Amino acid sequence: MKKLFPVLVLSLTASMSPVYANTLAPTTTGSLFSGPYVGFKFGANVSSASGAINKPSHTTIFPGFTAGYGVDIGSVMLGAEAFVDLHDGSATYKDGGLDAKLGVPFGKIMPYARVGFTADWPSTRPHWGLGVEYAATKNLGVTAEWTGDHANAKDTRWNNNSFTVGVHYYFR
Repeated sequence: MKKLFPVLVLSLTASMSPVYANTLAPTTTGSLFSGPYVGFKFGANVSSASGAINKPSHTTIFPGFTAGYGVDIGSVMLGAEAFVDLHDGSATYKDGGLDAKLGVPFGKIMPYARVGFTADWPSTRPHWGLGVEYAATKNLGVTAEWTGDHANAKDTRWNNNSFTVGVHYYFR
């Protein structure tokens, strides 16, 4: 009887596992916004500088590029995104940087916030923003975003705000 009981338990467990396999197995699929991606954006930059260098507020139309990676942690998406904004006519010229990104996916829509640093002329400075992304397909996301950065450098106060729309291609 001592040998029969373990065999019986193992047989019952093995025969029941297909029934419960789908309910017990962890899900490996993430939100539509997780994983590696690259992107293109297009928008308007509103910038100014006042002080030793004086550039009145003006608007520049510009392209930009992004590359990032997102990971689902519970009900939020945490990621990192590198960006390049090619707004030559801006008070700060071209910018590039790295931001942490925190989003809350709701099906195909994800509002998010970002914070990090941008580097280039006139200085390295904090960078932040808010946006929303819509998953148009499994691999394609459409974004709308505002980002800003401000600096006090070279005896001048610099203000930079960008409003963009773009697309992300997710490698799935």
